[in-house]
Amino acid sequence: MKHLSYHYIVGLLAACLLSATFAGCTREADEAVTDEHTATIRLDIPMLEATTRFTTPTKEQESKINTLRVIIESEGATTINQAFTADDLTGGSITIDNVPVGQVEMYVIANEESLGKNYSDLANLQADIEPETEKVHIHDDERAYFPKRGSATEFPATGLPMEWMGNLTIEPPTDTPQEFEVNLVRAVAKLNITMNNALSDPITINGMSFGAFFGDCLYLFHEGSLDVPDDTDYAGMSYTDGINIPIEGNSSETLALYIYPSFAWKNAAQASPYTIGFTTEAGGNYTQQAFVNDYGALNSIARNTQVNISATLRTDTHIEINFEVVPWENNTVDVPPFN
Repeated sequence: MKHLSYHYIVGLLAACLLSATFAGCTREADEAVTDEHTATIRLDIPMLEATTRFTTPTKEQESKINTLRVIIESEGATTINQAFTADDLTGGSITIDNVPVGQVEMYVIANEESLGKNYSDLANLQADIEPETEKVHIHDDERAYFPKRGSATEFPATGLPMEWMGNLTIEPPTDTPQEFEVNLVRAVAKLNITMNNALSDPITINGMSFGAFFGDCLYLFHEGSLDVPDDTDYAGMSYTDGINIPIEGNSSETLALYIYPSFAWKNAAQASPYTIGFTTEAGGNYTQQAFVNDYGALNSIARNTQVNISATLRTDTHIEINFEVVPWENNTVDVPPFN
């Protein structure tokens, strides 16, 4: 399935929004009359079954779908905009009736509320389309929605945003629904930060700071592996409130942080902004160090990826940072030995 441009959906949405008969352009599937020009389809969504494979609350939350919106645009400018709640999402698939036969564009959004959005009225979606790129460009200037820590008090109750888009061919109806697989992609990335105490005595982390790589916007639907808006504003982040992480001697603790996709380091002549530092309760100050591995420094973070950051704290002034980028799955973090 190729990734699509937004020209088709922009044109159709504009036609509907500018028409005096807008109410007729957008319809719920059950309001249409079923005939040979429409068919029933079934969308198989592997993510709907993902929560049964995890054993910890955090892993379950990262894949949980609280709401799901399916928008289908046909060549005849007929629009289906159908929403599903958690109660509707059982068995790993959903069924949609009265889908026009022929070529259609499908856009699937999970947990839109986690970005402060409600697209039940397509005018709201049209308002988020960036004229220059014709992409759905969501701004979060105050960073009200992300970044978010993976704590019980801060993890979004509405879940994490996910998306998928596809160009489908709907065949004439048969006795069984046509099946299509929708592979949802998380629209944010995850930092998995492991703090290794290489000292024999316990320490308590009470502050954590990051360089200026936290963005304030994203494209809802991505085209390519790294699709970050050019007008993204990047800022550093410091966490002190609620940070109290005791780590026994020669032990480790891990925390998670969820962020927008990021492409903050474009000039190699400048220092990398992808850095992290710590302070401890006893007054130890570990100044920010860049994320590096055997291949060099990190320069970007794509959506639906997990950046495993290993920070080894040895003395009050000595910290070693390493990282790896892996697919966001039920990965086990390999903590380096303390030697």
